[in-house]
Amino acid sequence: MNLEKILEKLRDVIVGEIKEEFKTLRISVESELSGYRLAIESMNAGIAGIEARIAGIEERMSSLEKRQSALEIRVDSINNRIDDLNKRIDYIGGEIDEIRTELKHEIMQNTARIDQTNIRIDLLQDKLSEISNKLAEAVSNKEIINDIILSIERLESKIST
Repeated sequence: MNLEKILEKLRDVIVGEIKEEFKTLRISVESELSGYRLAIESMNAGIAGIEARIAGIEERMSSLEKRQSALEIRVDSINNRIDDLNKRIDYIGGEIDEIRTELKHEIMQNTARIDQTNIRIDLLQDKLSEISNKLAEAVSNKEIINDIILSIERLESKIST
């Protein structure tokens, strides 16, 4: 990704600088080559150092590329886990909606049953009130009848005497 491009540009810049150094070295070596064997040997040592630096840089770049690959794999894995979690959340959300719909339906049915029960209770209360009134009337009538019976018994007892 961006890291690869940066690493590639960094490598190109470093390699370009090194190539420039090589060109400069070769130019100076060729001009002074005629008898400076010691100078050539020290230059060879410098070149060896540069080559060692290049090898180190390439090694680090290789290590960075491996780390980048490992990180990309981890990011992909995390993205997959996030996708799975989103799917589970969507599924649970759907189930919640279904349950909510079922509960609304059940509540509406229960409300209708309660309303019907309340109507029946009101009817039964009216009937109970009616029966209570009739019972009170019957008790009152019974007392009147008992009073009449008592009066008749008194009259009979007076007549018999």
